[in-house]
Amino acid sequence: MKYPEKLKNIIDVTKAPYYADNTGKTDCTAILRQILDDLLNREIEGVLKTEKKLHSLGENDVYIGFESRIEKNLVRVIFPEFVPDARIIYFPKGIYLVSDTVTYTHKNLKNIFDSKPGFELSRGIHILGESNSETVIKLKDNSVGFDVGANKPVISLINCDGCLEKETSNVSQLNTVTDLTIDCGIGNPGAVGLRFIANNSGSISNVSVIGNNSDTGIQLAVGSEGVFKNISVSGFHTGVFANKTSVCVLKNFVFDDISDATVLTGRASLTVCGFEEKDIKKIKFIGENGNYAIIGGDSTLDSVENTVYVADKAGGIYENGRHIGYLNVSENKVALESESADIAENYAVVEDYGAVGDGSVDSTAAIQKAFDSGKETILFSGGHYLVSGGINVPATVKRIDFMFCDFFAGENLIGGKANALFIINESNKKPLIVEHLYTFEQFYGHFRLICHAAKRDLVLRDLHTQTAAMYYNTVAGSNVVIDNCACTVGTYSNDCIISRKGFKPEFCEMIPYEFHGQTVTAFNLNPERADEEVLNDNSKLTVYGFKVEGPGTAIKTVNGGETTVFVFSCGIGDITAKNALFDNDNSDVMLFGGKIFGVTDQLDYNLILRSEKGGKIKKVYKSELTAITKHGVKYSLIDKR
Repeated sequence: MKYPEKLKNIIDVTKAPYYADNTGKTDCTAILRQILDDLLNREIEGVLKTEKKLHSLGENDVYIGFESRIEKNLVRVIFPEFVPDARIIYFPKGIYLVSDTVTYTHKNLKNIFDSKPGFELSRGIHILGESNSETVIKLKDNSVGFDVGANKPVISLINCDGCLEKETSNVSQLNTVTDLTIDCGIGNPGAVGLRFIANNSGSISNVSVIGNNSDTGIQLAVGSEGVFKNISVSGFHTGVFANKTSVCVLKNFVFDDISDATVLTGRASLTVCGFEEKDIKKIKFIGENGNYAIIGGDSTLDSVENTVYVADKAGGIYENGRHIGYLNVSENKVALESESADIAENYAVVEDYGAVGDGSVDSTAAIQKAFDSGKETILFSGGHYLVSGGINVPATVKRIDFMFCDFFAGENLIGGKANALFIINESNKKPLIVEHLYTFEQFYGHFRLICHAAKRDLVLRDLHTQTAAMYYNTVAGSNVVIDNCACTVGTYSNDCIISRKGFKPEFCEMIPYEFHGQTVTAFNLNPERADEEVLNDNSKLTVYGFKVEGPGTAIKTVNGGETTVFVFSCGIGDITAKNALFDNDNSDVMLFGGKIFGVTDQLDYNLILRSEKGGKIKKVYKSELTAITKHGVKYSLIDKR
């Protein structure tokens, strides 16, 4: 994909100050490492600055925002107070020769937990090529250190020991790699194409990985979550290594010349869709306690130590080869694969209409001018935009690309005087695409990011709102696709942070995703910390990959709604909570491949399902579930009218 050159948040690696060679003649390893170091150094600076500010407040039990705090004289800087300005590392067409792993070199890229170094803060890394086929990052033939058994990546988004076997980060949010080829060269049998991590939200799309009898195409680090799609992997022993990952969706992979396993996985939660049957048959399971959903696969696929669900082409659902039900949701008609389309010439950049991304100038009116310009694509040029809502999205707009910018909520939004920042209030036969957003802790309050107030199909892609609800609709009848979207509304309502200074009241009553009469298909849906995470009101909701944290109700289905979830993970509950994890009111709910677990005995779940049918109520408790393992409870529930 190619963006307009004037956008300030694009780092063209071939231009000043880096001048990477794209002819394939000069080694670019040091330059590309420097770019990553320059970007991620801002996270280190932010952690230290936030720590200093906490100490300067001079009291015990003090807070900055939702995550960073001092409790009992212990410092926790989970994130810097402010997210750094987003930058996209852009590779124009050409060949970029490297001889060693392209990664950051910082050894102190960590947050602070209980006054000690914590997790890797390798977040917000966006690598973008101009063309999948014509942008190539190539490992030099016979490079030193890539011998047999080296297990050494060409590109790595995490640089610490043990990232494939033990948790090394849970804060590496919304990393993306898009539109390029990674070539492992000749004579590098120990090479791995890409080592990737993303917590809560992450994406690899429109990428080719080429080996020559090399080790592994793509490795996903422990705890990774996201959607990985439209990917070609050829010439490796293992196509994808996904051991001990969290909820991931693998979609539309093409494998060629894979000698061992297309996917090597264990103790993971994976949804696989769009694979050829021959590639599904080469999935190999290592270890136990994995949950897998194979969409469109062979119903005979089985695994003794893991739970495998297959939804065949006829709509039948099988659990380890045993037929257990049928899909009961309508097909979502929205075109899903528009990821690779270039930005139309008919675009507007909000800065050209007076928007200022400095966090202090209210840019609401200027952004509205850009939307009213008649342009098809609206682009943001990075930074932090102070907004007071609500901005109307006319029918002329077909695409909103935030380019991973941040928003600061004005008083109208915080107090709920504006119900949403963006209001889709005009119909169009063409779907609206909304993508690439990472808002942080200054975007919070009694509002949603989007109000869907017209009958228009909608694609939400690569969106992450750290402290604000994301979506609700007031007009029914649309198809909605949610592709790699994470949403947190702040903090748990029973958490001690409820008393933090300067943030009143709490916002846990805001529902991150609220669907009324819609047809919704979601890939990697990740809501957290609300009293009610997802409301399905008379909608047809299908979720492939669902992760939730917090003691609230994960999904409430009411008024004849239909909810189907393949592969999910629920953690950090409250054993004393009176609400159910899933609530079904005269509707249909089918849950396949779930794992629920308590971080501690207190932070666990008790009431799993509350179901009301015709005035009769039944309850299912965790103690009644049978598939209990040392890693938690795995189960499926079918609760239909």
